[in-house]
Amino acid sequence: MLNDLSHGGECATGAAREELARQQEALLAALVAGGPVPPGFDPAQVRAQSTGLAAKRRDTAAKVAPELPRLLGPRYGPLFLGYARRHPQTGGYRADARAFAEWALTDGEGLEPDRRRALEQWLRPAPERPPGPLARLRRALRR
Repeated sequence: MLNDLSHGGECATGAAREELARQQEALLAALVAGGPVPPGFDPAQVRAQSTGLAAKRRDTAAKVAPELPRLLGPRYGPLFLGYARRHPQTGGYRADARAFAEWALTDGEGLEPDRRRALEQWLRPAPERPPGPLARLRRALRR
């Protein structure tokens, strides 16, 4: 009899955990991916928190890729917030900055040709440089 109760309690606990996980997933989607506000949450509060998180993400991306605000000028902030509302962050901040730049070129609101060229240039991989004298010395010492 005790085992039956214990097992039933585990099932109830498992179901409660699954429901909590679904609620957390819905809240997270509302906060970072533009999902609907789940029942039981204040929509104004969720929107305010979502905007704050997107602004923090924008500012952090600007710190790891300071060229982006410089290249996009006053369009950087509004463009990034538009991007962040529809695209949750899936990698680190540097990857997020690159994904934003790619999005700005393809899906962002029309960029001026000079800003577009500068962004395309920024996205190009850096050319391979020959090793400097310190790298050559390190290699020689390892042999």
